[in-house]
Amino acid sequence: MIQIVEENHFFIIVNKPPGMSVHNQAPSLVEELNKLKKPIHFVSRLDQETSGLMLIAKDPELHEALAVALQDGVKQYRALLRSPWKKEEKTQTWKWALTDQAEGYKNPQGISAKRVECETTMQVVRSNQFFTEITATIATGRQHQIRKHAALANHPVVGDKRYNEGKYNKQIESFYQSSRMLLHAEKLQFTFKKKDYEFKNPLKLDQFFKEVSK
Repeated sequence: MIQIVEENHFFIIVNKPPGMSVHNQAPSLVEELNKLKKPIHFVSRLDQETSGLMLIAKDPELHEALAVALQDGVKQYRALLRSPWKKEEKTQTWKWALTDQAEGYKNPQGISAKRVECETTMQVVRSNQFFTEITATIATGRQHQIRKHAALANHPVVGDKRYNEGKYNKQIESFYQSSRMLLHAEKLQFTFKKKDYEFKNPLKLDQFFKEVSK
């Protein structure tokens, strides 16, 4: 089931569960919205494995204006990354150039000729001997951008079946009873028609920090 966080004359904010495709595989977000007789003019999109907030225009004529508003606003994600954070800097901007398509574990950047510039700004929230929790904002929207950048930083997203190791993910699933990829779009903030909007739906990761925290 999807959760409708907000609905007004201009747009809908939905909370997409992990594992649900937007439109490619059933059950999809499109199917769920059709059942509810809601529009499917997606202003923002998420990977199938990523959960969180999405913006949908009520009318196709509003799509471009809402897209500009969101581009000028804030899209914030929360993620659980593999391994402790040992660097002194708690805030970093990842600028590895990426292709705009799904890639693989061995080469997240993809073919060099197809790479384009992109930027992810991350902030460490907390870290222990096993994990690092971060928030991240993106200035661009390349496919799998946060997931690829995290893998290139040697801190792949926990539960990521494409850019993390299968053996590691199985160990996490066995120990923590968590099989999902732990990446979540938790905040959308933008101004539209001279009104400020902010929507939050945080991902709780306390179970991964119960034992040894910094």
